[in-house]
Amino acid sequence: MKSNVSKKAACVFLALLTVASLFFLTAFSVKNSYAGVTDAKTPTNSASLKFVKKLGEGYALAPTSPVVHGDTLVVMSGKTLYKLNAQNGNVIASAKMVSNNTYTVVSPCVANGMIFVPLNDGKIQAFDFSTLKSLWVYTDALGGQSLCNITYNAGFIYTGFWKGETNNANYVCINVKDEKPGETNEAKKASWSFKSKGGFYLCDACVTSKFIVVGSENGVNDSTSNSRILALNKSTGKLAASLAVKGDVRSGVTYDSATNRYFTVSKAGYLYSFAVNSSTGAFSSKKSLQLSGPATATPVIYGKRVYFGASNGSGGGRLYVVNASTLKVIYYSALDGYPQAPVLVSTGYENEGKIYIYATVNKKPGSVYVFSDSKNQKSESKSVLYSPDEKYSQFCISRISAGEDGTLYYKNDSGAIFALSSKSENFIVVLINSIIAFFSGLFGSN
Repeated sequence: MKSNVSKKAACVFLALLTVASLFFLTAFSVKNSYAGVTDAKTPTNSASLKFVKKLGEGYALAPTSPVVHGDTLVVMSGKTLYKLNAQNGNVIASAKMVSNNTYTVVSPCVANGMIFVPLNDGKIQAFDFSTLKSLWVYTDALGGQSLCNITYNAGFIYTGFWKGETNNANYVCINVKDEKPGETNEAKKASWSFKSKGGFYLCDACVTSKFIVVGSENGVNDSTSNSRILALNKSTGKLAASLAVKGDVRSGVTYDSATNRYFTVSKAGYLYSFAVNSSTGAFSSKKSLQLSGPATATPVIYGKRVYFGASNGSGGGRLYVVNASTLKVIYYSALDGYPQAPVLVSTGYENEGKIYIYATVNKKPGSVYVFSDSKNQKSESKSVLYSPDEKYSQFCISRISAGEDGTLYYKNDSGAIFALSSKSENFIVVLINSIIAFFSGLFGSN
């Protein structure tokens, strides 16, 4: 009789374990959501801490903002590249890099089965995603800090370097092919480079069929003198056209297909939009909006609205919602810190008439704010989604990434990576684990 009970219990256990496993794999499968818009059902009012992973101390050794790729998070910390399990934060694999990235404000780029890491001294190192084997190392002739996120397009990567306010630094294009598979740190050469006084700082490029559209520094010791938006020939790196804007551009350029216009912000405190001729690269019809203070957060555009953060000039900040066609402010939300990273927009609840915007601010404790917005909304709807406890309280200049299941990932200068999920999701996970534990105990008693 006892044997029959054991067999029945085993069958029930296996059935439940199979269902639980299928649910777990479905609920926690994730995809790359690094472009500023996700369709996942993210937490909307409050969030639970799914896990926290400590990887370094202080801003210099803190991990980079995590990049979601499949069921993996990719981050750098110090001189180590990590692949983490996106479900629990456990280290899957790690590899030593030839240098580090002092300020950890830019993330690895995952593309084409490879990981590209921006490092100090004008270096870019490539790794095989599966094995974390080093493939090649690029060292720029002018050197400098790697303070631009790397952009991948059709077998090439594009990025820039910075050597100080008044020094020359390069923007480069690199063919990602591993020409010498037998070597791990093969010296890579750039396909082309473009030299500019002041260099490139936090400038994410926008790649068109013919051009690289990217912002630059102004080359002088102030952040309000004119700088340039550049249109570089994608194949040769030659300057096709430039557009004068007020202030250093320490922001990415974002293209909006609905308006056929490009958007960026400047440290002088302006939002700009403009058109680019697809054949010649020529700029036209520039519009601008003066803001409350400096801005470095790459604009995210969705539903004919532009979402981005700016300083208020006195230690706080604002989250702006702007009409993409007219550049008129629809409304803004006051924040207690400067939001220096791009927001994340979630469209997962759009069938309910709402989208949600997530932002961090560069102030302790390193909270995540959530804003709801709708088509005709003209005033703010804001709450604090999550705040780290005192142990992990620190400043924060981090993008937020989302998994397909809606889990949000970010980091702050405490050296911790945070994974946030809805409380209902965490309850289900706990329930599944409790069922498994119960039947495991039942096995043990027979």
